Amino acid sequence: MIQKQKAYCRSLIIFLFPFSLILSQNKVDTLLEQIKQKPDTTKIRLLNNFCWTYRNKEFQLALESGKEALKISEKIKSKKFQAESLNLMGVIYRDLGKYDKSLSLYMRALQLAQEAKDDRQIAYSYNNIGGIYRLESNYPLAIEYILKGLKKFEERNDKEGAAFCNINIGLVYSRQHNYEKALEYYKISYDLRKELGDNIGKATSLSHIAEIHSEVGNYNEALINYFILEKEYLKLDDKKGQISVWSGIAAVYELQKEFTKALKYRQKALDLSISFKNIEGQITNHSNIAILYARVGQFAIGEQHLRIALDYSSTIKSPYLRLSCYKASAQFYGLKSDYKNAFLYSQQYAALKDSTINQENSSQIAEMEAVYKTSKNEKENALLQKDLEISERQRNFVFLIALLVVIIAFITYNRYHSKKVANKKLQELNALKDKFFGIIAHDLKNPFAAIFGFTNILLHEFESLGDDEKKRLISSIDDSGRQTYKLLENLLYWSRSQTGGMDFNPKLLNLNEIIIEAFFVLESSAKFKKITLYYDAADNMTAFGDENMIKTVLRNLISNGIKFTTQRGKVSVHLKSEITHVKITVEDTGIGISKEIQEKLFQIDNVSTSEGTNGEKGTGLGLILCKEFVEKNGGKIWAESEIGKGSKFIFTIPTKNY
Repeated sequence: MIQKQKAYCRSLIIFLFPFSLILSQNKVDTLLEQIKQKPDTTKIRLLNNFCWTYRNKEFQLALESGKEALKISEKIKSKKFQAESLNLMGVIYRDLGKYDKSLSLYMRALQLAQEAKDDRQIAYSYNNIGGIYRLESNYPLAIEYILKGLKKFEERNDKEGAAFCNINIGLVYSRQHNYEKALEYYKISYDLRKELGDNIGKATSLSHIAEIHSEVGNYNEALINYFILEKEYLKLDDKKGQISVWSGIAAVYELQKEFTKALKYRQKALDLSISFKNIEGQITNHSNIAILYARVGQFAIGEQHLRIALDYSSTIKSPYLRLSCYKASAQFYGLKSDYKNAFLYSQQYAALKDSTINQENSSQIAEMEAVYKTSKNEKENALLQKDLEISERQRNFVFLIALLVVIIAFITYNRYHSKKVANKKLQELNALKDKFFGIIAHDLKNPFAAIFGFTNILLHEFESLGDDEKKRLISSIDDSGRQTYKLLENLLYWSRSQTGGMDFNPKLLNLNEIIIEAFFVLESSAKFKKITLYYDAADNMTAFGDENMIKTVLRNLISNGIKFTTQRGKVSVHLKSEITHVKITVEDTGIGISKEIQEKLFQIDNVSTSEGTNGEKGTGLGLILCKEFVEKNGGKIWAESEIGKGSKFIFTIPTKNY
């Protein structure tokens, strides 16, 4: 087997030798002419290899090569090779900013790979699809697909594929500003690349590591890495890598207030982005060049660059890039003292950020919102934008609360008006409405009071406050906003379930994957309290139910376990297969629940909130949602607990569609 591999590698070297000639002639036809006597499978491998090798050098040649490989694959009806070519071309379209086209190719590749039962291409398709969702700022869905890919790569002991997945996960964490976790995954990827002897892969990992050093203020270390990488990418003729490195160097110089040097490298990155048609590089560098010109007082030139960035960002399906442009625009006009435009772009930033969050919520995916950051020199502007964002959210909260009241009133009237027991039912629902108003008054009043109190301090005592105190106040405002948003989210979920506005799509579920995803979403909360998350279950345990509803139930129960468990405790999920159902137990080592309170759990007329062991706030509606969703899926839910001995929340799901 080893001798065959060596022979194949020698044949590749022989046929790859004239590639410099092909590149100079700028024609894939030359390669096709040289390999026309070879078997179709050899042609496909060479064309796909050419596509991958030149994706960051000459993307048009790479695309042509991939298309030729796809034609031959279709001719010989090889779904495996078709999937490989589609995945490779999808990477190029992704780098060109054509996310819809890229995602379409990845989805076709996944279908063909599944039909061919090719685990390697299935894994690459999963990771690639996750990468597109990451670029579109749908981080939870991105992680779901990337983890599917990582699992398959690890099962195959495919270190190259695993390295790609770890980079992707690191990028998700980096977008969330969780730099410690991002660095952890980048280093895993780097070690895998080093083990494989993959210099290009190592360079990619080092580039992301340098970016983290820059973000956390290790400027000298970041620059050392970037200058090493600059030489490496120039030697490799990797244009995408050069753009990334020059952009990174410029970012460090800007943070060090060396604006002339920053502008020099931004311009180099922009020029190469334009010639290489790298849309992300063009948007990023145009917007950053605009700010640099504003810093040196050349607003007219800066505004030209800003307009180009805004125009390009409107053509690409990337909330992250548009958010960056709106943020840069607000900063630019703030430096120009054009506060009207600064305010308008701050509003657009807040609106897009909220719409991104709402999109994730409508898909029943946990919110992973990127934190809004600015440099130290723009602290006043940053606080102003933060206040504007909070004000916008407050208006949205008030509107949605009013909408909820209307929905509840409508349910009250429409659902029971025609029944004989209308009076009794109306009385019960009025009591329920009063309970909701009580929750709204109690759980919204306190955080809003805190928000107004903190913003009032910032507005009137800004100059006298130290940086640490300002950060603490801003952090408190963020915590209060998130608490209020969680309450509103649960109220909306409940109202949708009552009005039939929530889709019910039961299917066969892989419970292991759902639990892993829930742990991933809640990992940071558990880590903060040093709580261990653990589950035991047979591999590939399945059940029949609505995926989004079951995910919501698990997230709520695990989140409650973390909330009511003290430092260094443990939250476990246990799965047990029974004759017609799977029994899922979420167990914690927390403070426990009294018998009196246990009897009132899951009752809508006894909704109450309790503080966690670290003072965490709750919405009081999580268990009500769990009961609604479990029963909707044909299961049951109950609790078992003793004070001081922890709690167990148990629910069942059918094993198939009975």
